[in-house]
Amino acid sequence: MLILVYLFAALGVALLLAAVVLRFRLSCPPSGLKQLSCTLAALDVAFSKQFITPDNSHIIALDDTGKQLAIGMYHPDKEQQGAAKLYTFDSILGAEIIENALTLSKVGKTSLITSSPVKRGPVRLREELWDRPDGSREAEEEINELTLKIYLSSTDTPVLAIPFLPGRQPAKKSDEDYSRAYLAARQVHEAIRGIVSA
Repeated sequence: MLILVYLFAALGVALLLAAVVLRFRLSCPPSGLKQLSCTLAALDVAFSKQFITPDNSHIIALDDTGKQLAIGMYHPDKEQQGAAKLYTFDSILGAEIIENALTLSKVGKTSLITSSPVKRGPVRLREELWDRPDGSREAEEEINELTLKIYLSSTDTPVLAIPFLPGRQPAKKSDEDYSRAYLAARQVHEAIRGIVSA
């Protein structure tokens, strides 16, 4: 009888330990995201806002109290450790969102030049979007580049180019991946607009 008590107690402890290990593994971010977050931890700064690119290769963090911007990079393909760099808000001259070598939105410190935001209506069927008046169909434009460029008053790094389009394949504007990437780039751009116009 006493043996059964010890056996069930050991089984209960083993099950509790297994549950704790499983919960810890499920709560941990994927290794790429964890490595990316670790790049900021090395800076020892409390960031109020953080933005992560859809492919988890870059992290942009803002420290509103210390007036600093941090850019962290991690590429799982390469064997090098992730790295992050700090820039003061004063060194930010402007930013722009670039899609297929065309500027969608731009803001600068010297003259707040901005283009009107891209209007995105409700998603319609592909046939509706690309019908021509003569009845022929136009191919949907492929997006090969969606990049946020941040301009700095630094001789070492005058421009930071952060790609927001995940994957190596071109996307279409109707793709969900493109919509997510554009929204993420737009959020960072708006945060930089607030810094530059302050």
